[in-house]
Amino acid sequence: MIPALLLLACRGPLPAGDPTRPDIVLVSIDSLRADHLGAYGYHRDTSPNLDKLAARGLRFEGARSASPWTLPSHMTMLTGLWPTDHHVVEDDLALAPSVPIVQESLTTAGYDTAAFVSTIYVSGGYGFARGFASYKDYGITERDNLSHPVRVETLVEDALTYAKEKGKGKPLFLLVHIYDAHYPYVPPPPFDAQFDPPATVPEMLYKSYRFFQKRPLSKKRMAQQVAQYDESIAYVDHSLGRLVDAWTDSDRPAYFVVTADHGEEFGERGSWGHAHTLYREALEIPLLVAGPDVVSAVRAERAGTIDIAATIAAMAGVPWGHGPGVDLRGPVPERTFLAETSRFDSARVSVQTANRRLDLDLVTGERTLFFTDVDAAEEHPRVTGPEVEPLERTLWEALGERWVGDTGTLRTLGTFYSGGERVGQELATPARFGVFPADANVYAGATDPVRGVIDAPATGPLRYEGARTAEHVTLDAKTREQLEALGYVQGPDE
Repeated sequence: MIPALLLLACRGPLPAGDPTRPDIVLVSIDSLRADHLGAYGYHRDTSPNLDKLAARGLRFEGARSASPWTLPSHMTMLTGLWPTDHHVVEDDLALAPSVPIVQESLTTAGYDTAAFVSTIYVSGGYGFARGFASYKDYGITERDNLSHPVRVETLVEDALTYAKEKGKGKPLFLLVHIYDAHYPYVPPPPFDAQFDPPATVPEMLYKSYRFFQKRPLSKKRMAQQVAQYDESIAYVDHSLGRLVDAWTDSDRPAYFVVTADHGEEFGERGSWGHAHTLYREALEIPLLVAGPDVVSAVRAERAGTIDIAATIAAMAGVPWGHGPGVDLRGPVPERTFLAETSRFDSARVSVQTANRRLDLDLVTGERTLFFTDVDAAEEHPRVTGPEVEPLERTLWEALGERWVGDTGTLRTLGTFYSGGERVGQELATPARFGVFPADANVYAGATDPVRGVIDAPATGPLRYEGARTAEHVTLDAKTREQLEALGYVQGPDE
């Protein structure tokens, strides 16, 4: 609950900004599936405020994330690069200082920039703070993260306070990351009883993916989890109404971009949660764009998190040009979309065109093809077809073969690929090859392992000839404990 004095301090209109340069507010709602919003046809009244925003702006159908978990997805949002290029794919990797990130461009152009984030995976230690004048990640390091210590109402109040203190005569770029729709779904009263009786105990077994696969929930318990998820969305939407209204009631021109980092699985394929697979329910996200020159429309062109950096830069009138993203206010060309995950024991990559999606499991070598033009829900997988080869070739080209080995036999705990083929865990040289995931150890004979693209030498018989876009993050004991509490560190028998 926010103290009454703080609420009183935050009331009142926003100051006049810069009439020639609009504010830009990027809202990322963690774990939010598009099909649980009213604007996307959901049967429950979860999102009246976001529905209003969608009605006066652009709503993209079938928008996609590049990753089914928070860290690489947000890195794609702000760099405009696929995970195959920014390489920040694990929780001990951060963005290299040499890689452009969009808020730097806005700061250079005279924007006042601030971020308010509510999970460790969008915290400053991963490189997200670079370029922001103010970055508030609330020092989230304690074990109570699953109780959501930083709620959406706090984020909204802090963002509005910042706008009132810093926005006079200046344009603002604000990032607001919201964690309340992430498990274990614990909205406060009265939202906790909006769609079902209040939960007495959160379903903490959720955090063990393997536990659920062995002991799936009954239909009744799963229905309760979905109801609690929807209640969490309603809570988020209620607070976001205050954020949007503050600009609506002011004279400040402003763009709003609302999206999510990934979706959420609710047992559709015997799985629950996110990060492990690349199916539609894990990657399909809402994407709303509203602002001064945005005409209301529903857009069917494929768009996603890859476009957000380019869109924000164009809204601010600053040069960009990094990555394949486009300004979503204009024409959106048909493009190939990539996705990947290497969390836990997963090693999946995906390529999607206008009407086909190929999913490749690099652990087993299994290929799964979906005809998304007639099977949008991806319920009818195919394993063969003439479409597989060109899609797989596109995938290998995107992953890139930037390693060179001249002599000896190489081994990896990841997967080697070379010449458009999955090789496995041992490779005879000479060869040009790639390794997945990007940070997988590579062993050259009996020598100490090389930590993927992070530590790969630039010269010698084993070398890496690509760009270095990620660097090490040192996790202290408390942070590691916190990651375990979040369910992102799991033992082999869980």
